[in-house]
Amino acid sequence: MHPQGEEELCPICRILEERGETAITLEANDAHNPDEKPIEVKLKLVRDASGIETGMLISLHDLSHFRQVEERLRLAASVFENTDEGVIITDSNGNILDVNRAFSQIQGYSREEVIGKNPRLFKSGHHDQSFYRDLWHSLTETGHWRGEMWNRRKNGELFPKWQTINSVVDGNGNLTHYVGIFSDITHIKQSQEKLDHLGHHDALTDLPNRLLLNERLDQAIKHAERHNTLLAVIFLDLDNFKHINDSLGHPVGDQLLQEVARKLLLATRQDDTVARIGGDEFVLLLEDIGKPENAGIAAQKLAAVFAEPFQLEQQAIRITASLGICICPQDGNDSATLLRNADSAMYRAKEEGRNTYQFYTEELTRNAFERVSLENNLRQAIEKEQLRLLYQPQFELQSGRIIGLEALIRWVHPELGTISPARFIPLAEESGLIHPIGEWVLRTACRQGRQWQQQGIDFGRIAVNIAGPQLQRGNLVNEVIAVLDETQLPTDRLELEVTEGFIMQQAESAITQLQALRELGLTLSIDDFGTGYSSLSYLKQLPINKLKIDQSFVRDIPHDRNDMAIADAIIAMGKSLGLRVIAEGVETEAQAEFLKQAGCQEGQGYLYSKPITAEAVEALITEQPALSTE
Repeated sequence: MHPQGEEELCPICRILEERGETAITLEANDAHNPDEKPIEVKLKLVRDASGIETGMLISLHDLSHFRQVEERLRLAASVFENTDEGVIITDSNGNILDVNRAFSQIQGYSREEVIGKNPRLFKSGHHDQSFYRDLWHSLTETGHWRGEMWNRRKNGELFPKWQTINSVVDGNGNLTHYVGIFSDITHIKQSQEKLDHLGHHDALTDLPNRLLLNERLDQAIKHAERHNTLLAVIFLDLDNFKHINDSLGHPVGDQLLQEVARKLLLATRQDDTVARIGGDEFVLLLEDIGKPENAGIAAQKLAAVFAEPFQLEQQAIRITASLGICICPQDGNDSATLLRNADSAMYRAKEEGRNTYQFYTEELTRNAFERVSLENNLRQAIEKEQLRLLYQPQFELQSGRIIGLEALIRWVHPELGTISPARFIPLAEESGLIHPIGEWVLRTACRQGRQWQQQGIDFGRIAVNIAGPQLQRGNLVNEVIAVLDETQLPTDRLELEVTEGFIMQQAESAITQLQALRELGLTLSIDDFGTGYSSLSYLKQLPINKLKIDQSFVRDIPHDRNDMAIADAIIAMGKSLGLRVIAEGVETEAQAEFLKQAGCQEGQGYLYSKPITAEAVEALITEQPALSTE
């Protein structure tokens, strides 16, 4: 105890002098400790049989191992209390012996409320008997179980947790305790559910996307096969949606898509699926339809959604949709075939004039492939000079003289022959090719008009059709100015025909552009009048010179009284607004006579002349006296 021979009494010597009995702990850094480890010194007096002290028994114990065990226990207790994971300890019968603070925070129970209770107190009812049977089998066989489990908090709320349970055995291998450690994974589950939702739904409309549609369609097909029922797939595509994006911008287009999605949901049954699979394309899955005709009724309800304008934040927009219908199993019994065939039927609806629906037939699939080929050929038509312009004379009904010409495009393909505008113009509008084609028509017609003027051929005015997308894009005025400057055709020799329906889709924008064109000195006319949505209030605002009666109202004159009444009303309306009126599709003398008597000033059609070449126009005009454009 005195390694340096110190004379000062150490604690041991002091006890020896006092003849005491005790135990003293000397830490490793104690100057009186002869060792570098903590030790315990015990002193005990030794007495003989008569009780007389005969000596002192001194024993030293190394405390290093005890201190290590003590530190581990202290650390384990600290971890037990401070970990973020809930810990629960039970005896071999499952009765709770202890829980930590995290347990109370997660489950909502205090330690005192659960001691002595069974964990069945937290049972959620979420799991069936087989779940617990497998859990106990794993614990019994391996001493371990890990997995996701749902529990109930004290407030009754169910929550998911990731749970680990281990068996604890003694030195003889006998079960003594169970220790459960768990984490609340509510936020993880919510994130997973959100990611799963995002992966299966369209971000803009929150409708099911293509992935979820395919899953539901596969399930619906199996259900239909098992129960011998019919289902319908309806492919819905918005007509001319691209023009809205181009003219009004993508934010407006996005608002319109969201409003369309909302109204489609309102027009379908709760169990039906309305999905957006891209752009302006929607697919509807209708199960248990009973008979194919019911799919047509559903399509009519969907089409009715587009009868009224869509009210957006800043404006109201009119748009229509084309729908294609196919029935399972008669039109296909797998999701890919059904979607492909519904898509083909939708394109048939567009070819029929849009704003309608069509059922699938085998022929439509072949037509779809032809359509792709046709679009590829159309892209090369201008470059390869396959486009031609013909001109149909327009006559003054009273005098019978030519007062103008309408430029009509034709496509002459070296292999496919002459392709009707009814086939390729809608395709051009959908693909965006209408812009270069429309510019080509305008430039070619103006160049031809200037050439006739230089030759002294008095053709009156040359009328050029302007497609809706050209007007909606917003740069038509600059395009017309550039072409007139290039060709040097006087503005009073050019007439532009704009379809009524396209004007009304964006009436305010259309009026602004038409007003600018009118100020250039052009003649403006509304083509196909009577087939669109014109209101008298807008008609009065339009800076136009002429109305053209659509041929559908002329064709059955004088046999159809309704057509006669409509034509008569259009002519009277034109007169009251100070507009000239021209009728297209005049094929018989009876039609011409009726129109003349009703006050229609101009007409065109096969009665007078079919569309003819520029050379034929020159020959025709030279046979009549010169005329004025006034």
